[in-house]
Amino acid sequence: MPNAKGGKKFKKGKKQTFHEKALIYKDPKEDQEYGKVMRAMGNGRFEVQCFDGKTRTGILAGNMRKRIWVNKDDIILFSKWEFTTDDDKCSIIHKYDIDESKRLQKEGEFPDTVNLDEENTFDAGDNFTFDYGSGSDSSDEDDINDEEKDKDKPWWKTQYKDTNDNSDVWQSEKINLDDI
Repeated sequence: MPNAKGGKKFKKGKKQTFHEKALIYKDPKEDQEYGKVMRAMGNGRFEVQCFDGKTRTGILAGNMRKRIWVNKDDIILFSKWEFTTDDDKCSIIHKYDIDESKRLQKEGEFPDTVNLDEENTFDAGDNFTFDYGSGSDSSDEDDINDEEKDKDKPWWKTQYKDTNDNSDVWQSEKINLDDI
């Protein structure tokens, strides 16, 4: 096949397809369940809040290590460990994107008690109001009065903080130039 597009990387575009990925659903026969990552504990281990009500330690599957990064508040699919007596460990086998998790919630896969947007809950009672003018400091009023007086004067006649001289700045320069 001749290269009609130019360059030697023209075949790269053929591999890109723009279709939706198929959703991966839980398989009850395989003892799979959905969960939300609460915190990372290091070494591919995570604290997972399962949608069945338990908190488990999720261990990242080997084929996901160094390929898929799992963070706090991610929705995952995990498989419970059948070979242990305690039911507190599981293997994380899939991570859902934000749009995939919202599609799963719309389809009714998650319980009604699950809220995907917990970190963005703001109530009307969370607003704070600050009252800056409630103090009875007379120094604040004096500062305001001084600023109002300075607004009326031209900028070259304003009083500087480091000197108490109210004389005209240009006049002092003229005198100094005339003396030379």
